[in-house]
Amino acid sequence: MLSRSSPHLSPLLPQSPGPALREVVDATDRPLCLLPESAILRQGLRHRSVALLLRDSAGRALLRPGADGWDFSSRALPQALEAVEDCCRRLLAQDWKLESLAPRRLRSVAAAPETGMAFLSIFTARIPAATARELAHPGVIAPEGLPLVDAEELAGLAGQEPPLLAPLLLRAVRAGWLVEQCAEN
Repeated sequence: MLSRSSPHLSPLLPQSPGPALREVVDATDRPLCLLPESAILRQGLRHRSVALLLRDSAGRALLRPGADGWDFSSRALPQALEAVEDCCRRLLAQDWKLESLAPRRLRSVAAAPETGMAFLSIFTARIPAATARELAHPGVIAPEGLPLVDAEELAGLAGQEPPLLAPLLLRAVRAGWLVEQCAEN
């Protein structure tokens, strides 16, 4: 049997001019079928999602504006047959032009209403402080610039009413999903 990382499998299905297809998964994260992303989200079906948090060498997080407040550095649903790790690398390249970074998985969260019914894979990638300041500077990514916040500031933003953080980032901060795990010896 061929695995997703097998060189004999095409990494992605050819995309038609129509809507991009994503995988619908069962309660154990096994693929069931392919549907357009809009249909998956509209119907509240289980799927996979990737969230990336860029951090500088001091551990400060680079946030990005979203529709509902400050959000993860990048978020996306993997394309059909795309591994979540490959999706994260694609986000680094497309959104940030950081092709050479090696993202690290912080946490995997089971599909639930709090994750929009997504099996959520949260990744982090470290960037030099100078690169983070450059990306955060007004006009580089966003006209008003991007916030670069430490853990205490992020927790403070999570406590604001009305919420200043997007719902998924707010849940991640409050649940401790962004805490980096120490490697055990």
